[in-house]
Order: sequence, then structure tokens, then C-alpha cells
Amino acid sequence: MFSSIAKKQIVAVTGLALIGFIIAHLAGNLFIYGGPDVFNAYAEELAHFRPALYVVEYALLAVFIIHIWVTALLVLENIKARGGLRRYAVDKPVGNRSLATRLMPYSGTYILLFVLWHLLDFTFIDHDGPRSYIAGKSYGLYGVVVNSFADPAHSFLYIVAMCFLGLHLAHGAQSCAQTFGFNHPKYTPAIKKFSRYFAVLIVIAYSSIPLYVLFIMGTRT
Repeated sequence: MFSSIAKKQIVAVTGLALIGFIIAHLAGNLFIYGGPDVFNAYAEELAHFRPALYVVEYALLAVFIIHIWVTALLVLENIKARGGLRRYAVDKPVGNRSLATRLMPYSGTYILLFVLWHLLDFTFIDHDGPRSYIAGKSYGLYGVVVNSFADPAHSFLYIVAMCFLGLHLAHGAQSCAQTFGFNHPKYTPAIKKFSRYFAVLIVIAYSSIPLYVLFIMGTRT
């Protein structure tokens, strides 16, 4: 239905949209450092945009599904072009393919499973239920987040997901640039370096939240 170039462009555009969401979501998550009042006030303010917010969420879901679907089509095309699944599995890594590129199918799968778990863990849960309580008092969504990350296994799985996200971003950001024609001997190294620094920054920023709960807040309780 679409040419390979068109598919790559679709993946690039949807990828950029998802990167925008990742940055916006991170900005909201960092309100947790302001304490329960600040964090819950942000969550409540965001909720005031409903029902318009549902439109954004459904649009984001559509972008996410399209990104996964078209990426899968490109992977299947590559497998077919290289002589089938068996040959694709035993072929040695090609030339200068980076670790992030080779791990894309695994990082993408883990991120997909993580997103489903994350929604069940924080979104589709009673924000005033048992998991919101800290020392006998309900702290709303703030309490849910803190109690979740107080579990070392929970935090570990979250940080692993962020590391995979970083690998995905390191490849995806520079791949988007190449798809849109920003492939020049002078600028390509700078784009690759930027994408790596950007990915590391995202990983550190997101991972700092469970680490903060585990090692800083844990010493105060």
C-alpha cells in the first residue's frame, strides 16, 4: 500500500510525535519533586482539560499503534529482502549497525509491554485507594507513585524500561533526521551525538524519580 520510503516517513513523523509526548510527560512527572501538593495540583489541573484531553489521548494512542504497525511492516520487508526469517536470524550484524539498532525489536517489544503495565499501574487505578496511603494518610496520585517506586523490583523494571527507551531514542532521533534528508558529512556526526546525549538525558531524568523514592524518600520514612 505504501512504498518503503513512505513507511519510513510515517515512522519518522509518528516517532517525532511520540518524542514530543515523552518530553511533555517527563515535565509533568518531575513535579513530584515539589511534594504531594504540587504533584497532585498538576494532575488535577490536567484533569480539568477533559473531555478535550480524551481527544489528545486517543490521538496519541492512534499515533502509537501506527508507529508500531508500520515499523513492523518495515522489519518484515527487511527480513524478506534478506532471504527469510531463518537467514535473518543467523546473519551477522551488518557493517556499522549500532547496538541500539540491533536491539530495536527487543527494546520496542519491552517498551510496548511496559506501556500497558504502566497504564494499569498508574492510570487505570483508584488514585484514592489503598495504594495512595502513606503512614495512614491518603496522598492521592502522589501516594500511588511513591508506594509503587518504594518497591525495588518495581523501580528496577521501570528503570530497565527507561534504558530501553534510551536505546530506542538514540537510534530513532538520528533515523528521523536521515529520513527527512539531514544526512550530510558535516552535520550527521553532530546529529548522532545530539541523539545520544538526548537519550541519556531522558533516561537519567526519568530514572531519577524511582531512585529518589528508593534512596532519598526511603531514608525519611
